[in-house]
Amino acid sequence: MINRRSQRGVFIALTPVLLTLIVILLTLVIDSARLLSIRSDMQSQVNAAATAAADAAQSCGGESGDLSEMQARGLSAARAVGFDGDESDLDVAAGLLAPDQENTDSLRFSQKADILQTNAALVTYTRTEPLSRLLPESLFSPVELSVDAAARKEVVAILSATGSTASIEDGILGQLIEELTGVSEVDATNLESLESTVVSVGDLLDELGVSDLTALADEPLLDVLEAVTTVVGEAGSPAGSVIDDLTSATGLNGLDAGAVFDVVSGISVSEDSSFPLYDFVNSIVLNSVRAANQSGAGLLQLELEDTEDLFDASGLDLLGDVEITLDLMVDEPPRIVFGPARQDEAGDWLTNVRAADISLQANIDVGLATGELTSLVDTLSAGLVGVSVLDDIRIPLAVQAGGGEADLIAADCARGDNNTVNLDFDTQGSVVAIETGTIDTSTGAVVPDSLNATILRLDAPLLPAVETCVRGDLSVSLPHQSGVQEALQYYSLHCPDGDCDEETLTDSSTGSLGGLSVNLSNLSLQCESGGAISGVLNTVLSGLSAPVTDLVEGVTGVVLESAVSPLLTSLGADLGGASVKVIGASQQSTQLIENVEQ
Repeated sequence: MINRRSQRGVFIALTPVLLTLIVILLTLVIDSARLLSIRSDMQSQVNAAATAAADAAQSCGGESGDLSEMQARGLSAARAVGFDGDESDLDVAAGLLAPDQENTDSLRFSQKADILQTNAALVTYTRTEPLSRLLPESLFSPVELSVDAAARKEVVAILSATGSTASIEDGILGQLIEELTGVSEVDATNLESLESTVVSVGDLLDELGVSDLTALADEPLLDVLEAVTTVVGEAGSPAGSVIDDLTSATGLNGLDAGAVFDVVSGISVSEDSSFPLYDFVNSIVLNSVRAANQSGAGLLQLELEDTEDLFDASGLDLLGDVEITLDLMVDEPPRIVFGPARQDEAGDWLTNVRAADISLQANIDVGLATGELTSLVDTLSAGLVGVSVLDDIRIPLAVQAGGGEADLIAADCARGDNNTVNLDFDTQGSVVAIETGTIDTSTGAVVPDSLNATILRLDAPLLPAVETCVRGDLSVSLPHQSGVQEALQYYSLHCPDGDCDEETLTDSSTGSLGGLSVNLSNLSLQCESGGAISGVLNTVLSGLSAPVTDLVEGVTGVVLESAVSPLLTSLGADLGGASVKVIGASQQSTQLIENVEQ
């Protein structure tokens, strides 16, 4: 039999306990909501702090970025959204936010002691809160709340040192494409279309079915050529026709796109970024030239047009016809570079754009003006000596140019409604070696040679005929180009037509070589096999020495300044300078992550 009186007593005894538990649970629910609200506010504060602090990372903060500025920016932004704690409560760390090597779909933050290696900021905020505002702390210990956020801000510059479009106007690019592909004649209109055509990065990635530029660099180069042909309008379009021709160029099979594109790992580039088709084609062509050089085909001969006009203003009295042949060897083609302004673990700048390394063999055959020469000999000998021209003066020149480069050392991000970025570069002029000789096609080394040609025969009464030679040491020097820092201000990120202007960073070699010095020393006009010369013949030889010296030095200077230098510049290898173009810039929206993996 149930004792209802006993049950009633138990309920009466338990009621206060149950009510107490209910009150405690309700209090904890309210406190949990309070703690969640506090944590949400803390998260908002670190999000704002991280976003602002990332402005001072090396990849975004310009030259003035440092950790103290990063901390100040973070604290100011946090206070603006309600942070009222002590400055020491916010832990601001500089570092690198990049795709995880094991899982490229997620980002991982790595703290860096050197601000020069950074593209992001991590902000951590930890505070202690009582578990309950109503319940005693002796029963419920305080809890520690901790939140963090990391933000990445980075400008990615698109750079090129592939030379100027002068190679189109002077016919050099067309010559190279015809030689490398076997096409009988490349249409000039098609070549000119390269100057105004740009390739969309997003369209190219979609056509290839790859996710980013890093993956693009690993694609077979021929596949990339076919994709570019489609993107610019198929083979029937002027630009597409040129690209389609290049698919049969020497040596491209087996290369990947990394031969043309240099992409810094882990960067993020807007899909509406683009690059000029001309720079792409120029790099392809020079890669093919290098392959031809290495395949045993030897140097690639170039034909110069209108060389007779080069010497119109030379003022060289003895100058007759001049024939110039140029043979090309490419040691290192230029590439289109995508990268940020920061350093790697070794302290080297990640984004380095380098001009082509090119060797050029110039054979110059200098004819003598018979009338002027006869008149001069008559004057020197009082009409006693006759002269006959036997051969031209042959000047063999070997020019090795390359090494012109620029490091991207600072970038100032666009902020607010500002659409421009500032970029800073450390540039170094090319290293140039010019000497008399030929280029060994197997090694690329210069085989020294000197001037040595039998050019004249002198006839004097009652004396044996004397042959006259030109022997001497020809030296060429250029002033040393020391490294300089260059700044590009207010470069636009987005342009109305999707085609931002190219900006030439530095162009210290445009065909006019300041400080070029050509010197012919130890000149001898007497052939090695000849005997002693005296009398009127000796007078004639002595009188010819200065005009011949002027002729050799003058022709060499004109060829280097008016033919060789512009040619190398158009191909991306300057004599004594560096020509680097900024062809685009990309700044993605700020990437912000919470619960950061380290």
